[in-house]
Amino acid sequence: MKHFFFSLKPRERIMALLAIVVAAGLWSTGAWARVNGGWENWRSLEEEAKVQKSWTDKEAEIRKATDLAVQGLDSGHGYDEAKLVAEAVNAAKEAGLSANTESPKTTKAGKFAIHSLQMSCRKADLASVLRFYDSVKTRAPYLAIGQLSLQADRGNAGTVTVKIQVTALELIGTLPSGVKPAEEAGK
Repeated sequence: MKHFFFSLKPRERIMALLAIVVAAGLWSTGAWARVNGGWENWRSLEEEAKVQKSWTDKEAEIRKATDLAVQGLDSGHGYDEAKLVAEAVNAAKEAGLSANTESPKTTKAGKFAIHSLQMSCRKADLASVLRFYDSVKTRAPYLAIGQLSLQADRGNAGTVTVKIQVTALELIGTLPSGVKPAEEAGK
């Protein structure tokens, strides 16, 4: 390779050196981007590990708060998927809303089942939306509104399209030891 390089004319040697320098520059910037990206990923993983550690350090505190919160709930009460749909549709009808619903989705976490129902109401007046909100609020803590979005209807003043996620809580299984049900806690 050395013999080939020195057999080139001076102008060709300079061009070959420039080509090698450009190729090395491109390679080094690519390598730097990969190293920098790896460094950023490592730092973000360290931050995530710190957050996770802080949550695991608070485990006893969270369990105690959960046990305290569960005291107000009755085992076997709450809303399953069918009762959630029935209650949400009844609350909408009572409020004067015509609701379209999707099938409910369920997430189970330990002793709880959380059911969520997506509803949409077109051409609803704000007074009806507020009546619906008040109706759901009276069914707390087992039923709540998770998300609510309003969009004004075009060309129809005073009406909105409402998208609502109604969430229901169901306590499944038995209460943890040492926790009294709501009926006994009030005595």
